[in-house]
Amino acid sequence: MNNLYSLFLRAVLAFSIAVGAPAALAGPQYQVSIDTSTLSGSSGFLSLNFIGGGDLGQSFAKVSNFRGNFAGAPLYEGDVVGDVSNGVTLGNSSFLSVFDQAVTFGGLFAFDVSFELGNELLGTVFSAALLNDARDGFLGADSELFTIDLVPGEPDAVEVLAPGLSQVAQIAEVPEPGEWLLLATGLLLIGATRRMQQRG
Repeated sequence: MNNLYSLFLRAVLAFSIAVGAPAALAGPQYQVSIDTSTLSGSSGFLSLNFIGGGDLGQSFAKVSNFRGNFAGAPLYEGDVVGDVSNGVTLGNSSFLSVFDQAVTFGGLFAFDVSFELGNELLGTVFSAALLNDARDGFLGADSELFTIDLVPGEPDAVEVLAPGLSQVAQIAEVPEPGEWLLLATGLLLIGATRRMQQRG
């Protein structure tokens, strides 16, 4: 009976580790802030771009916790779903994925972005820019405000091209409540297994 109970505990522990592993393998998370106070009184778009063909593996940029003065419906191009209220996911199944959100400039815009990378050898690039109302010209800078280059197996390369407007900071991922539960379950099972081994 003890052996059966020990086997059960080990199976549950293995399941907990298997379920928690994808969260542990997720890429780093970044907190982005964009100060548009110099553009006060004008409107345009906050443009998020994810570039890279998904020929060797699907990759995703997940953008959440949007803050700012958003106005109107977003415009999509490529492999994009979501909105500023519920979060946005940009994929790389098409070469270029674009999420353009109409905004009223003058304040601070912020969001968090994290990545799940496939096996694409050439990697992907995530960037953000400010566009005019016609979406045919940049505002506040000559091009993108920043880029994050992602290549599987290599550290992310973050380049802030307009430091007066944008800041990009890597932040530690905060575990979800479910991940805490998995961790607690795993620790309890390890303790129970050790106890059984000491008794036997």
